[in-house]
Amino acid sequence: MKDKVKTIGVYSVCNTMGICVHEIDHCEDRVLASAYGENPQWCPMNEQTPEGGEEAEPGFSFGSFFVPFSEVMRV
Repeated sequence: MKDKVKTIGVYSVCNTMGICVHEIDHCEDRVLASAYGENPQWCPMNEQTPEGGEEAEPGFSFGSFFVPFSEVMRV
């Protein structure tokens, strides 16, 4: 039986999809994340300036999505 990875936060993409955050590795600047909790993968942390914004916002890239930490809901 496969062990489930604990979810510590969720970013809602739409009403039917969420990106789960399982672990944050500050030493390596990466985040263990998955869609629906399936097949977690390490994603690089980075910053992105929101449209019309002046300051870069910290987050991580999950495929083509930028996930800002400020929008991840803690669980």
